[in-house]
Amino acid sequence: MEMENMKYEEALGRLEKIVAEIENPQTAVGDIPAKVREAAALLAYCRRMLKESEESIGRILEEQ
Repeated sequence: MEMENMKYEEALGRLEKIVAEIENPQTAVGDIPAKVREAAALLAYCRRMLKESEESIGRILEEQ
């Protein structure tokens, strides 16, 4: 699934799964850099979604 089409909950769930995989001692060391890159991208995406939601809520409250 393309990240831009993910819901926040889906992205957060995938991020949590990646963190668990990185923490697992059975994860191959060679696989970790790609997992860290994906996790960083997911984290940035989640932060952006939260910021957009906060701004949207702020605009709604200003209209009241």
